[in-house]
Amino acid sequence: MSLDLTGEQRNWEVLRTLLIENSNFVFSTHVQPDADGIGSQLGLARYLTSIGKTVHILNPSPVRVNLEFLPENGEIQVYDSNLHAKLVAESDVFIAFDIGHYNRLMDIGVDLMSMDIPKVSIDHHPGDKSQFNYPFDFPTASSTGVLIYDLINSMDAKACSRDEIASPIYSAMMSDTGNFRFNNTDPETLMAAANLVAAGVKPYELYVHIYEDLNTPGRLQVIQKLLSHLKYECDGRLAWSIIDFEDISPLGAVPDDMNSLSDFIRSIQGVEIGVSITKMPGQLVDVSFRSKGKIPVNTVAQFFDGGGHAFAAGCTVIGSLEDAAEAIIEKTMAAIKAWDEHA
Repeated sequence: MSLDLTGEQRNWEVLRTLLIENSNFVFSTHVQPDADGIGSQLGLARYLTSIGKTVHILNPSPVRVNLEFLPENGEIQVYDSNLHAKLVAESDVFIAFDIGHYNRLMDIGVDLMSMDIPKVSIDHHPGDKSQFNYPFDFPTASSTGVLIYDLINSMDAKACSRDEIASPIYSAMMSDTGNFRFNNTDPETLMAAANLVAAGVKPYELYVHIYEDLNTPGRLQVIQKLLSHLKYECDGRLAWSIIDFEDISPLGAVPDDMNSLSDFIRSIQGVEIGVSITKMPGQLVDVSFRSKGKIPVNTVAQFFDGGGHAFAAGCTVIGSLEDAAEAIIEKTMAAIKAWDEHA
């Protein structure tokens, strides 16, 4: 049993037994995976492969352009039910990383419901995990990456010193702490990061990939469109914008350019909550909420069957961008009013 520096007890014994006594694993993470989901997958997959296990990583959607440096060729595939359902059903254990809510597994989650294999969740998000046989969810952890660091260390204290394991785990922790600047950057995370740097991780190289390579020419077109549609409510405390990808793609934007827009909105001076409301062709309206740390937004996301952290959450909504925006902003304004009344 390990104890993080917040006092949360983590008993990895059952999971260690599953990992040691089985041979074939399938890993997945949430749709539109971030560095925490992907880095956590790769860190544990590479460790298990090094001790003779077989791991297939099958994700609901492709790796973002700025994260393509993390997996090696063919290490991560996009799940296709026709191609992969049999492989999943014949595996020994399925593990989901960082998903927040079961429905964010998308098609692989639907297929799993009829498969009689052990299902494991490793996560630091609150959310519905009733579909899993073994939920290892620790909401006080800064990231799923720090959980994987803790888990691997409990199995082999030297494994995380290897660069192929250290780099994705460091990337995972860096991503979910906003490059170690958010308030979830706790002593455990900083100590783990220090150990990984001591093992040879190069922080600036990973920072460039994850943060600076995000701003492609196409993304700048998206930002320009976002600013032209930006609206303010509640005396400027709430800012939001809607974007239809079909309006942007002729200007050279790609789907990856639509990520992390709510983070940009939140960065505006005076804004306490930033909301991006976007739509890709043939998909539901995607909503991302970011709060500067006072007013929770996950309750708004949960109202629309989404979820996430108190200050970083998301959901999807059926309908047009305009109708979705009206419902989302009305509920967000109500959340601000409720917070003010009880503050």
